[in-house]
This record gives sequence, structure tokens and C-alpha cells, in this order.
Amino acid sequence: MAELYDSGELPGPLQRREGDGELPSHLPGFGEMSEYEKVCALAAHVGADLASLGQALGLESMPSVAPVLEVLGEPGHSRDDVREIVLNLYIRVRDLVAGSNVSATLGFRLGRMLADTVLLPAEGQPKILEERFEDYRLATAVGWLDDLEARLPARSAAVVRATLNDWKQWIARLPRSPRGAISPARVDLAVIRALRQQGDVWRRLLTGEQRPEQLLDRQAYIGAAAEMLAAAWHIGLHYLWKWSWSILLAGGVVSTAVWAALTYAPGGTNRVATVVLSAAGFFGISWLGIRATLGRALRQAESALWDAEVTAAIAKAAAKTPKNIKPSELAAG
Repeated sequence: MAELYDSGELPGPLQRREGDGELPSHLPGFGEMSEYEKVCALAAHVGADLASLGQALGLESMPSVAPVLEVLGEPGHSRDDVREIVLNLYIRVRDLVAGSNVSATLGFRLGRMLADTVLLPAEGQPKILEERFEDYRLATAVGWLDDLEARLPARSAAVVRATLNDWKQWIARLPRSPRGAISPARVDLAVIRALRQQGDVWRRLLTGEQRPEQLLDRQAYIGAAAEMLAAAWHIGLHYLWKWSWSILLAGGVVSTAVWAALTYAPGGTNRVATVVLSAAGFFGISWLGIRATLGRALRQAESALWDAEVTAAIAKAAAKTPKNIKPSELAAG
């Protein structure tokens, strides 16, 4: 609905003249459709989504997009004529959802916020882009994602959180004037297209149209496995460092006992061998205990580590931040 409401043009059907009735040589693709046909297709998509939402929430009174299609077909209508109908439809749906399900209400708000984030910024208007990624807006979006995470497809909330932060950091790195303003030339058509693509990724992931794992290739899984092994190694070193004083103390006690036995034991006695064997056994038992404890900790952390690394790899693959600005340009300002 936001895409429909924010459309730059909401025209009516083309007036056909005599002789224009010749059929096209092939079925037209989306790019060959008229603006009116594209808007009608978008409205039909909204209608299908509303029908699915009404069925999911058990709402028999869910409104349809018929009034939108009707005003679109009226000759001489204005853009605001259509937008008024869309606004009324949005308010009715919002109120119905708000009265039916708390989680659906949060999801509705989140969808509207993300839609505004990707649809409102325009070419040559960096201020609007900055406003969409201000701290307070992102904090609200993250809060809603946290609340909905259990109901959303696995990992989708975490990926959207990460990519929102990626865009915020990308904007923060843009060169600025002495007054802190971003040059309008930096927010070009490529940036706006990348932002629209990011919105499509968010929609597909959050609605379950695409599983997050589908964004990964073989190389990404290899990278995630390498990162997990590095994290496990770090945990092992941290564990050994944490207990280093106990290990050193135990080693010191055993070394002192062996030294004393070797120094003061009578010649030919078996006490030396006994002490040495006891020390060796002590070290063996201690190492077995350490290894068992460390192994148990790593096994418990393995699943969480793997999930975190895979999620990070998915977030990296899902990020659509522009690639047209070189690091040297960013540094030069």
C-alpha cells in the first residue's frame, strides 16, 4: 500500500484511437506495460496480500482494493483522487488489524516503517535518506524486530537488524561538507536503486517468500565454518587462561613433590618411582578433567557459534549497500 500511495504517477487507461487495436506480437512483460497497467498490477498484488492477511487473522470483513481499481479506471482522475482511496483503505486495514492481534499490529507497523525507509528517499535528496536511518527510528525498528523474532522466519529478524545497521554505517561514512551536509550528488540513482533492492530483500525474508539460507553459496558456508573454528579456538584459549593459575599451582605442587622425592629419597628405594608415577597419573587425570570440561563447554557452544556465524554470513549476503563509492573517495572527503 505504501508503494501504491507513494507512486509518482497514478494515471488512468490510455485512450485508444481507431486503428490502435492491433495485437502485440508477443505477450508484454512488466517493462512493456503502461503506467496504468503497472499500477493496476500493484493494486491487485495489494488485494491478494489483504486476502491472505484476512484469512490468516480470521477477519471476514477485510476490505478489498476494488475502490482503488474503480477510481483508477475513471477518466480524468487526479493522483490525489487515487491516493485518498488508498489512504482510506490503509486506515481501515490498520484499525482492523489493531483490533485483532497484537503481533500482527507490530508487524503492520514494522512493514510500514521499512516501506517508508526504502520508498521515501529520492535521488539528490540526502537529508531524507539520513532521516530514514536516524538512531531513534532504527531503535524502534530493532525493538519491533526483537518482539516479533519468535514469530518471524528463523534468522530473518537478525538479518534485517544487521542490514539496517550496515546502511546506517554506510551513510555515516559518506563524505560531508564542513557544515556536515552530504552532497546531493552522492545520493544518485544507483543508491536509490540499491535501497529499493534492500527493501525487496527485507520483504522476502520477513514474509517467508525466501529462506535466509538461500542467500548463501558454498563459499559462504566455508567462511562461516572457518569463523566458527576460530571462535572455538578463542574459547579454548580463554578457558585455559582463566584456569592458568590453578594449572600452574598444581604443576608447581607436583614438581616440588618430585624434586623432594628425588633429592631426599634413599638410594635404590622404590619411593622415587612411586612419586614419579603418582605425579604422572595426577597430570593425566588433571588433563582428562580439563579436556572433558573444555570439550563439554565447546559442545554446548557449538550450536550457538554455528548459528551466529551463519546468520552473520546471511546478513553479509543480504546487504545491498551501494558499491559505487570507493574507500579512497570516502577518505578524501
